[in-house]
Amino acid sequence: MNDIEDIMQEIYLGVYKVVLKGKEINKSYIMGIANKKVNDYYRFKYKDKLIALFNKDDEIDNIKSDIDIEKSIVIKYDTELVWEFLKKKKVIIFKIFYLYYKSGLKIKDIAKELDITEMKVKNYLYRTLHELNEYLENEGDKDE
Repeated sequence: MNDIEDIMQEIYLGVYKVVLKGKEINKSYIMGIANKKVNDYYRFKYKDKLIALFNKDDEIDNIKSDIDIEKSIVIKYDTELVWEFLKKKKVIIFKIFYLYYKSGLKIKDIAKELDITEMKVKNYLYRTLHELNEYLENEGDKDE
């Protein structure tokens, strides 16, 4: 509602200035002024939104962020390495990893779901984790 009032005020002011100059105005002239004022209002309002993102006194380095870009990239890279490693393993191992780490199931529940013993789930999980650690260490050595 405030936008409309502001625009109407600008239109009246524009018409008033024309009348003070002694020019004759008609309906189409007033509509032209109105059209121009509406366009100006929203164009400048849009620019204000863009400019308001950064205060001129602030530097980009001072912007606080919850996002750690470097950490996000490392996590994505590590996740891709883990995925590549798990794709080479048996399907049962992938299922165990998915159920344990992604779904948050307990070993007992995974054993019941996959119809294998808890000991087998633990063996697959811990043996694969050990192999995965070695794989990631070797991949890290390749990058250096």
